[in-house]
Amino acid sequence: MKKYNFTVTKQNKLLKFLEQSLQEYKYSNFTEALRKKDIIVNNERIKENVLLKIGDVVEIYLDDKKIKKKYSVVYEDENIIVFNKQKGIEVCDGDFNLKNDYEKQHTPIYAVHRIDRNTMGLVIFAKNENVCQSLIKIFQSHSVKKYYYAVVKKAEVNNEGILRDYLVKDQKTSTVKIFNKKVPNSNYIETKYNIVKSNEFLSLLNICITAGKTHQIRAHLAHYNMPIVGDEKYGDNKLNKMLKQKTQLLQAYKIEFDIKDNSNLKYLNNVNLKIECAFINLFNTFCSFVI
Repeated sequence: MKKYNFTVTKQNKLLKFLEQSLQEYKYSNFTEALRKKDIIVNNERIKENVLLKIGDVVEIYLDDKKIKKKYSVVYEDENIIVFNKQKGIEVCDGDFNLKNDYEKQHTPIYAVHRIDRNTMGLVIFAKNENVCQSLIKIFQSHSVKKYYYAVVKKAEVNNEGILRDYLVKDQKTSTVKIFNKKVPNSNYIETKYNIVKSNEFLSLLNICITAGKTHQIRAHLAHYNMPIVGDEKYGDNKLNKMLKQKTQLLQAYKIEFDIKDNSNLKYLNNVNLKIECAFINLFNTFCSFVI
């Protein structure tokens, strides 16, 4: 059994709070814990789905063997391993993350880059520290193109283009803001996109970035009034509620290397790191639903 502790920051029903806080478990795991009185709220064991208030302290005991598998291996060689990460799991942060879970039964791996907890798709890890440092330098030199699919509020922009702006990160709120001109503590960003398909209300975008700052794609698209469906930080709450989406529909589906020096990792230029779009069927469903 594993113990989890939380302090409530927003009023919510208990089971809903647990479902949002521990997405690696099934909803039935929480109802089972409630039935067994394995949930403690403010030092009191409970058996009902109570309304939580801000400041309440929640403890829950869960069997970590029941954690849903949140990733699969799509490529591996002597230097790297590439995972297809599902939403609901961090890359290498927090109590439950891909790195720690994989290392329970395998040798250590080293994070090269990250995608958000609720962003799906490809993540690369190195097999040793030397490869990790080499790959980090390759990423920092903009020698890697990262491609994403995103379902957004209908894009009122050209069919393809490059968004060029400046990003400022707010450490206190863990959010970012986008500005059209350089401001203090800002970083220049570019987000290349093309519209794959659209209907009257939604668009499916293909996106490419070579650098990538915190929440860059999510905040940048929202800045141009095409927030990602399901994004609770930068999204359109009304649209999210209508489509019943609580996490951003953003998928890292392809990674391309363009290593120009004589690095022993140059072979990665010819490795096909690509997965299928996870949103095609869902987008078609949305089209018929929304219209």
